[in-house]
Amino acid sequence: MPVYNSWEKVKSGMPLGGIGAGKLEITPYGTLDYITYQNNWTRPIANPNNKDKAAGLAGFHFALYINTKAAAICKLLQTEPISNYNTIQSIDFSAKFPFANLVYKDDNLPVEISLQVYSHFIPGDIKNSGLPAAVFEFEIKNKLDKDIEVGIMFIGRNLSSRNSVGRINYFKQEHEIVGLEFTHAKPLRNDELAGDTFIGLPKDAGKISFLSCWNMQKENFIFEPKVGLDALDYFSEHGRLPNIKMKQPTQSQSFELGGAIAASFKLAAQENKKIPFFYTWHFPQHFLGHLYEKSFKKSRDAAVYINRNQSELYQKTAYLPNIINSMGLDEWLSDALLNNLYTLFSSSWLTRKGDFTMYEAPLICPLMGTLDVYFYASTAIGFLFPALDKKALSLFKQHIRESGYMPHDIGLERIDLPSNGTTMILWKDLNPKFILLCYRAFCQTKDTKFLKDMYPALKKAFEYSLKLDKDGDGLPDNQGFDTTFDTWGFKGASAYNGSVFLVSLLALRRIAEHFNDQRLAKRCIDLFTKGRKSFEQKLWNGKYYITAKSAEQSYESCMLAQLTGQWYAYLLGLGRIFPEENIKSSIRWILKLNDKDSSYGATNSVFINKKRDLESYHSQNIWPGVCYSFAALAIYEGFVKEGLQLTKKVWNTISVKNKNPWNQSDVILTKDGSFGFGDYYMRNSVIWAVLIALAQNNPAVASGIESIKKLVQSSNP
Repeated sequence: MPVYNSWEKVKSGMPLGGIGAGKLEITPYGTLDYITYQNNWTRPIANPNNKDKAAGLAGFHFALYINTKAAAICKLLQTEPISNYNTIQSIDFSAKFPFANLVYKDDNLPVEISLQVYSHFIPGDIKNSGLPAAVFEFEIKNKLDKDIEVGIMFIGRNLSSRNSVGRINYFKQEHEIVGLEFTHAKPLRNDELAGDTFIGLPKDAGKISFLSCWNMQKENFIFEPKVGLDALDYFSEHGRLPNIKMKQPTQSQSFELGGAIAASFKLAAQENKKIPFFYTWHFPQHFLGHLYEKSFKKSRDAAVYINRNQSELYQKTAYLPNIINSMGLDEWLSDALLNNLYTLFSSSWLTRKGDFTMYEAPLICPLMGTLDVYFYASTAIGFLFPALDKKALSLFKQHIRESGYMPHDIGLERIDLPSNGTTMILWKDLNPKFILLCYRAFCQTKDTKFLKDMYPALKKAFEYSLKLDKDGDGLPDNQGFDTTFDTWGFKGASAYNGSVFLVSLLALRRIAEHFNDQRLAKRCIDLFTKGRKSFEQKLWNGKYYITAKSAEQSYESCMLAQLTGQWYAYLLGLGRIFPEENIKSSIRWILKLNDKDSSYGATNSVFINKKRDLESYHSQNIWPGVCYSFAALAIYEGFVKEGLQLTKKVWNTISVKNKNPWNQSDVILTKDGSFGFGDYYMRNSVIWAVLIALAQNNPAVASGIESIKKLVQSSNP
């Protein structure tokens, strides 16, 4: 798993949260950062000084107190300095989404202390995978041969509402839970940041104490860097907190409201103890709401639910990592598979009505559902959460244009105002991708009702695509910047769009046959036969399929994505649609040209003389998601070693070189391996296509895939 030490510069933390519930990130420095659970996916609350690393947000801290009778020690369980408080010496951090483990290292501590932090992620189980919560479970072991007194404390900051005036913290005892609720006394109805958070722990965790309020801000108009942690000052001296409740809401603008809760207990010689803290939230003022609102009225309700079901929820959350670990995969691959699921917490909406969609990139490109990107990401999402996948596709079906054109997205931070694309020309890859996505969803679920509901839109999308064939060769004609490669313009018949279109014809044929629509089925196969012949005649150069060819120009470069359609055909069980010798030759040339062009991945386009295609930003750089889909194709065709080597190269660029596995870009620069366009990008979860491809000839992987399918079915009966 990605293993980092706190002395390294890691640019993101592992997200904690739930599908559609927003998130916060746990960093290798023992801090929390990049909060988006307040309906602020595009405007994270973060440390303003974050540059080379995710240092952590001031006001959220853990602390440890130890009294050996000979001496008392108190330290913040983080390595990032804050004011003049004592911090831990170092932390070893490892993570496989949704679990992260922190091992605290300090020569001056008479205990061993570690933290396992996680949120619930159970394939097929939408409710429990959408819990607005994170669990922080500390394990402390006494290394001495005598009894010691120990205290563990969680400090939180009230961020509810846009206005600090009116914030208030309440001490709450709810069934078996004790904790602090952070909320606002008088929020505006349109204040999306208004809601409540809760820090709680079981009543039997130890002797519970609290300090419900103080002002963390020590100077007028300035919060950081002189942050005051009054709770820590008291805790350092007494090993507990003074049990002071807040009497009225804050009344000053220069007030950053803090609160803290602690558990104190004795540890006998060599004894160890686990202490879980539950951090939950409830922010219902988003205009579409959250699915979790149907189950919980307040944040503390979620904490009570998790505490009551903690063992079962933990075991179910561990199922997926355990299945992946049982497949005999190399450690780096199991790391990559699990950690590439992080965007389901970072970038998803799951509304009060149950609608589901994802951001393309919440910060730089906050378009919802982006179809050409979801085409890749849905490989994992549809496999693990097929019900959500169908919801995402249904939103597109609702917004198909009268012409039959399938929109690029369903809106900019909304799901009811779709756009045609990021460029002026209507795109050529969206309609066939929609057909393929719907057929994949049907293959996954066997849901005839879903397919029947989508069928009119699928036929309409098909008819529109036929109009794009301007020269009658059976293939849609590209006109420039009109595919997912939207800075890269090629014209005429293209390998990328042509291969995707041809496979969509085979998929639609299967769908038509399912509904006994023999007329449409025959049209599809006739068009496929014609289009495939043109594809071979126009684009095959004897070595690989060239990028594009029009009446004016032959674009002779070797494109990494030239056989994307063939990869998807294998994914759908449609078999080999192009000549075997041509496919294998294309793969060999891609490995020889594109893969060898950069140490950081496979370049999108390279000429046969090994010169990088400098036509555009996209042609000359690396897309991790396209690398992974090509790697899957290579594995299907027997190039297992080569496919895995490319996958590992890209993952190492992300996790080792850039140290940023939980905030990935869509583009890696070939020149130095740094990140280019994109953030929290959903496309890269297509790495699951590599696992699915491996299952074809690997019994352990095939068995694991079946176990995941059974898990999904049992979680969503």
